[in-house]
Amino acid sequence: MKIGVLIALFASLLMSEAFAQRPKTYSVAHTRTRNVDMVAIKVSSRYFEADAKTQAQLYTDFQACARSARLGGTVIVVAAVNGRLRYYGPKTWHTFLSSLDMSWIDARVNKNLTCQF
Repeated sequence: MKIGVLIALFASLLMSEAFAQRPKTYSVAHTRTRNVDMVAIKVSSRYFEADAKTQAQLYTDFQACARSARLGGTVIVVAAVNGRLRYYGPKTWHTFLSSLDMSWIDARVNKNLTCQF
């Protein structure tokens, strides 16, 4: 009986691992602004609920995904949170990004990016 339970738990773990590795597609505004290419990746507002370490790791993963898709430019992660634009990216971009809203991003969405991490 215990072996059956262990097998069921192991199978459940494998299935949850497979689900975590499922690719996800994101809308991207790949545009040129301030004489620099920008890759604004739209994510769920849940991104900003994560702790700082998790956000930093996911940002690194998004950068790698954008590079593997050959999207050049500064990667910015954006989401609408309580009706406001939230962003994660280099501090040198914060002043510019604070002047934007999600409609600005939405008007420039021109690509999809599929990431698996």
